[in-house]
Amino acid sequence: MARGQRRAGARSAAIVSGLLLAAGTLAAAVTADADASGTGGPGNARLTLGYACRFPENTTDLDVTIAATFPGDAIAGRRIRPTGVQITVSLPPAAITALRQLGAATVRSTAVLSVDASQDATTTTRWQGHAPTTQPLPATGSLTIVVPGRATPVTITSGKAVTFTAAGLTLALRLEGAAIVSPSPSPSPSASASSGSPSPVSGSSAGSRSASPAQTSLRVACEPVSHHGTTLAAVPVAAAHASRSRVHRHKLKLPKGCGHIKVIGAGTAVCGYITGYSDVAKLFGAALLQPKRPAKPALVNIDFAYRHVLKPRKLIAYSTGELYYRGRRELPPVRATFLAFRFVPVTATLNVKELTPIKIRSVSGITGLPFPITVRASTRVRIQISDVDVNGRRLAIGPHCRPVSSPRLILIGRGDNTIPPRGYTVPTGGPLTGRLTIPAFTHCGVTENLDPLLTGSISGPGNFVQMTQGKLCGPAQPRNWTCPPPVPKPIH
Repeated sequence: MARGQRRAGARSAAIVSGLLLAAGTLAAAVTADADASGTGGPGNARLTLGYACRFPENTTDLDVTIAATFPGDAIAGRRIRPTGVQITVSLPPAAITALRQLGAATVRSTAVLSVDASQDATTTTRWQGHAPTTQPLPATGSLTIVVPGRATPVTITSGKAVTFTAAGLTLALRLEGAAIVSPSPSPSPSASASSGSPSPVSGSSAGSRSASPAQTSLRVACEPVSHHGTTLAAVPVAAAHASRSRVHRHKLKLPKGCGHIKVIGAGTAVCGYITGYSDVAKLFGAALLQPKRPAKPALVNIDFAYRHVLKPRKLIAYSTGELYYRGRRELPPVRATFLAFRFVPVTATLNVKELTPIKIRSVSGITGLPFPITVRASTRVRIQISDVDVNGRRLAIGPHCRPVSSPRLILIGRGDNTIPPRGYTVPTGGPLTGRLTIPAFTHCGVTENLDPLLTGSISGPGNFVQMTQGKLCGPAQPRNWTCPPPVPKPIH
């Protein structure tokens, strides 16, 4: 029985971890809205270019990384909009010195990138975004500015592929300091003037001063150092009738409950399947945390990336997750067997319920390849065991046997946001791991007190959990995700 209980405890640990794991899996990267009319799978683009930028006193070269997701194809006569736009600007020491000479102590940034969309003719579109926070200027060294953005949609005019090419960039910098000095006006490059890009700061130009004596807005116009290698993507165009037939053949059938979560801020509702294994430190063996086939494991719904915070050299995304299994916020009840003392079969049913929303914190490196990602997910759960059999005979533990407190499970996922990604990332899934401390048991036993037996055989620290998350699906944006979500094979 001790072994059986322990096995239940293991199961509980695994299940708990599964719940966090799914939550954590969703919070690693930033996604955006899409109205792409293509039918193929999306393609991720990430391109680093050198830009010559006109600061008040001189021209400085900056490294700019442009990232976006493009639809796999487009349909003539319809619009496409790249999504997941992110513009990362590295201000070198020379640029920081120029801003500090103006008396600036902090900077808040807006970026407007001109992107040429070419088919039979070329149309200049604008990708614009705002840095989520005000950043302090370092005393020495460089500063990385990350600007999540939004692209202007493009109408497909013919059957030719549409090519997207990076062009001019305008930075609007809101400077603040104890004694701001107005910069000397400097002319914008002619290429920037010809593009017709309006200043992203209303009523200001290079060298203008805002109403506050401690603030000023500086407009910095930039052009690519070289116009070779500036192509972001080439999206093929499919015939409308072929597209319709393809959509008909692949009509999506999403799992019940997928995306059923309240969305706040800039979040996106997504879902994915989670499965995995959990060990109990005091037992030999592992429990599989999913029902027997053909039943599927639980879903985790995520309000993904509802808030972003920019820190030195990293971007932090916050998300919230909830379990979903047959309309309840719990993992499916699982029944499994362990061998107590290596030869006595013990079977029990474990049920784990989510008590608090899953808090997900994803930290992404932004200074250069491989752009490492670390995701941390945590929640509290209620663990309950029942229907314990020892060597084929029922053990009367009663209906209320459970740990004395609700343990907290923390799962960690790590990966690299390369193309293709490595390890664990939000869209592609992967493994998450953690260790769970199982508290002492209480209310176990009908005719006798079995609390000491269960506590001695199950409770304690160091219970290893390894969960596997499948690829994620966004019901409102199926072409930007993997829909319907596939059931992953548990990694052990």
